[in-house]
Amino acid sequence: MTSRRRSALLILAASAVALGLVGLVWLDDRATRGELVGLLREQAHALRESVAAAARSNRAASSFAATQLGERLLDQARALAELDGQRRLSPAAIESVTERHPLFRVAVFAADGTREDQAATVEPAGEHGGRGPRGGWARGAGEGAGRGWGGGRGAGGGGALLRQILQEGKAEVVTGAHASRSGGERVAAGVKRPRGGAIVVTVDATEIAALEKPASLESLLAEITAGSPEIAYTVFEHAGARIAFGDAPADAPAAAGERALSVGNRPVLEFASDVPLAEGETARLRLGMRLDNVRRVEQRMALRLFASVAAASALVAFAFGLAGLRRRYGTLSEKHARAEQALRRRDRLAAMGELASTVAHEVRNPLNAASMTAQRLKREFLGSVPESGPERAELEELLSVMTSETQRIDRIVQQFLEYARPPRLAREVVDLVALLRDVGERASSLAEARGVRLDVDASGSGSARVDPAQLRQALDNLIRNAVDATPAGGRVSLAARREGAGHAIEVRDTGGGIAPDELPRIFDLYYTTKPDGTGVGLAVTQQIVTAHGGTIEVDSRPGAGTAMTVHLPVGEDEGRG
Repeated sequence: MTSRRRSALLILAASAVALGLVGLVWLDDRATRGELVGLLREQAHALRESVAAAARSNRAASSFAATQLGERLLDQARALAELDGQRRLSPAAIESVTERHPLFRVAVFAADGTREDQAATVEPAGEHGGRGPRGGWARGAGEGAGRGWGGGRGAGGGGALLRQILQEGKAEVVTGAHASRSGGERVAAGVKRPRGGAIVVTVDATEIAALEKPASLESLLAEITAGSPEIAYTVFEHAGARIAFGDAPADAPAAAGERALSVGNRPVLEFASDVPLAEGETARLRLGMRLDNVRRVEQRMALRLFASVAAASALVAFAFGLAGLRRRYGTLSEKHARAEQALRRRDRLAAMGELASTVAHEVRNPLNAASMTAQRLKREFLGSVPESGPERAELEELLSVMTSETQRIDRIVQQFLEYARPPRLAREVVDLVALLRDVGERASSLAEARGVRLDVDASGSGSARVDPAQLRQALDNLIRNAVDATPAGGRVSLAARREGAGHAIEVRDTGGGIAPDELPRIFDLYYTTKPDGTGVGLAVTQQIVTAHGGTIEVDSRPGAGTAMTVHLPVGEDEGRG
């Protein structure tokens, strides 16, 4: 695995861990908020059930109290009617009843509705306000802080009672609580007199209502609102009337459900639901639950999320930095390896240079003597041998072999000396476009002879300060190797481009590629895989490129061809230009 790939995997893993960390914090935030809202929802449901139970209990208690009071009044009215049937009903008897029961008031009416009793302490006949059997509701004074009960309008007053007895012929009638003209609340019961008319007994119910007030529904709502800091307001709505406590908003939702709003610049989640009352009646209960705890949790979660994002960013930055350090370490290691290789090559060249001097001195002198001897033999003794004789042909062959072999040895020694001595560059500013085209034209005949297409693209290059002769020799070696490695019908390309602060010249072929175990040795002197190769060309090419301050990069895969790229830095003249 390459260093770049390892760095990419490291960055990818760090990014995945960072995203996972942020995702976990976000999910935790959502889950915590959901749990808190669920608790508020459960609390609102419990309060709704409590209010509903209290409302039903209040209704049942009121109904039971009214029933019991009505029965007592009816019993007193029956007793008076019995006295009236015995002709024993007198003002004294009526007064004794009112003395025993100070809350009671008694009125005796004739068949035509006129008063027959002497006590003027009861409500006169006629219609007036009353709550009826099902007392009405009214808005309390103030914005949700006052009492919600008030006098309603109904048909349960004294006039209605007399009408039912005198006109409709009913024997007994009991009314619900109704308002009197003095502003209090009354309950009345009446019976039909044996000889016509009616006896009506009323009681003042104001004190009874006052006794019931601590256990009333509005008291419960007030206590709930005042005693729970999580509750912003409570609203109870029924039959157009409204009981409100706390900072209740004026608007009301059209349907039951939940809605989020702001009350006093504080977030509130309102739960609106229908509360079942007795006999199929329903009321609307609205509970405003404060979201302060949820807001604080969200703020803490936001801080945690911010910290997680910061930690994730730091982790990714650390991964990038580590990847950069790894790449830089890899680059430095590669440079160090190249420097060590160059140092070893330099030491080897120095040793080879010393050896070359000795070889040149020790070998060339005998070679020169052998070469001069062969020439003298050919000049002096070959002419004395008859041309048609077999000895002359054999002598010519021996002298020719001696001459060619001495020349071959001399060339090998010369190559050895050239490789051992560092090349001396004659730099000048050269147009790389023209140089590459010239190299391509020189190698085109070789490529055509092998059936290989040679493409040259130098449009992306410019001028460079190089030794044109030696650079041409290096490129010619690379192209020859590429053509030799490419089968007929293949393609070899020569291209140049600007590369940062330098130039890149690439020679690419479509041959069989180089085996991985051979790549480290291709630039070694005398190493070759070609049957007729000398192993000198790539060694000299690398020496020339290194002398220019450049490098050669090899990219080869078996079966996919080879690309050799020469990287040349910008010369001083280029930098000034």
